[in-house]
Amino acid sequence: MRAPAARPKDEAPSKALRVFGSILAPTTVLTALLFFFGTRHAYFFCEWFGVHYSVLGLTAADYLIRSADGMFVPLTVLAVAGLAVLWGYRFLHAALAPRTWRVVARRAVPLLVALGLVLVLTGLTGLAAPGVFRAVAGLPGLCVALGVVLFPVAEHLHASLSGRQATGVVPVVQWTLTFVLASIGLFWAVNDYSAAVGEARGYEYETKLRTMPETVVFSTKDLGIRAPDVTATPCAAPDSAYRFRYDGLVLVLQSGGQSFLLPKGWNARDGVALVLPRSADVRLEFSPVGAVRDRTC
Repeated sequence: MRAPAARPKDEAPSKALRVFGSILAPTTVLTALLFFFGTRHAYFFCEWFGVHYSVLGLTAADYLIRSADGMFVPLTVLAVAGLAVLWGYRFLHAALAPRTWRVVARRAVPLLVALGLVLVLTGLTGLAAPGVFRAVAGLPGLCVALGVVLFPVAEHLHASLSGRQATGVVPVVQWTLTFVLASIGLFWAVNDYSAAVGEARGYEYETKLRTMPETVVFSTKDLGIRAPDVTATPCAAPDSAYRFRYDGLVLVLQSGGQSFLLPKGWNARDGVALVLPRSADVRLEFSPVGAVRDRTC
């Protein structure tokens, strides 16, 4: 009696991964997502104070460091959820009897397709009406990314049950396009989420300005800084290298030879942000919160 022929192994996902990896490696996608998050985070954080982030000359390292502000939370959640699904799949496949497993898998196929449709439609709803999911930043893009993955997963599960595996170039193209669409959904989700995180950090910074360490600016020329809680003091000493002193400022960040400062009394209604070029004509002094400083030059 001849042994039954082995079922053909579905190699479409692995082939698609190789095709996708030859074009855009997964590590490149992750790095691009982190860099994109950092860029959008900086954009919306600076926009909160009315400053365009490009004038600060932030470097790629600055953007990648900023990405750690909020990306590690969703990445951790996605990784844990993905591992939970994989472990659950392997546990059920090993624990259930073959007949029971086939029944469960057969019923899971239409559920995966229906869930994929719901997720994709939810994401498209967020595209048509962005305000609907404003309270849950990144949800539409994440729904699209997860939804498009569920369709080939359902097809793969159905093919494994029926024993009819699709061959040729079509499955490879399908998986490749799925990875592309999933990446687009992730970039969309990162764009929305980074905007929300950047604005939230801007608001938090505004509320903490009065309790942050003070920065004193000394200048050889009058900078014309006139803002709430900022005190301008002319230096009367004839031997002073700097002729003007400004108290009541906070250094937000410094990069690309530019110093981004805010008055401690900054507000969104009439606040003015300062971007000073780093030069020998300007000197910054820092002191911890509550320190008693000599207010003379």
